[in-house]
Amino acid sequence: MTNPDLEEAAGHASHAHEFLDRSREYLAVGSLHQASEKGWGAAAHMAKAVAVAQSWEYANHSHFSNVLNEARRLTGNPRIRDLRSVANELHINYYKRKKLLDADAIGEDIEAIEELLALLAPLTNLEPSA
Repeated sequence: MTNPDLEEAAGHASHAHEFLDRSREYLAVGSLHQASEKGWGAAAHMAKAVAVAQSWEYANHSHFSNVLNEARRLTGNPRIRDLRSVANELHINYYKRKKLLDADAIGEDIEAIEELLALLAPLTNLEPSA
């Protein structure tokens, strides 16, 4: 990975963690649409970090699932498929009426996104080698 690619991947990974933190802040104040969207954003930015690091295409929203499917195949971890669905559900929440949103479920989904970020992190090639 070239230095600009490394910087781009690191930037996306950093944004992913910032968005995860923000999703928790929004959840804490009851802003469920924003909490959901920031949770989705965390997953999307980590997927972009992986795509850059692995030289995979990520030019639009539809590539999110492609990247996570490839990550699942590469790692052999079937949990990534479930977590992909959680991220997509958070994104769908943005379009729901507030009374249809469940704060407890959104909180659980945000914690699941933290797991997704951890599973994808090794594919970004940003972690130091052991």
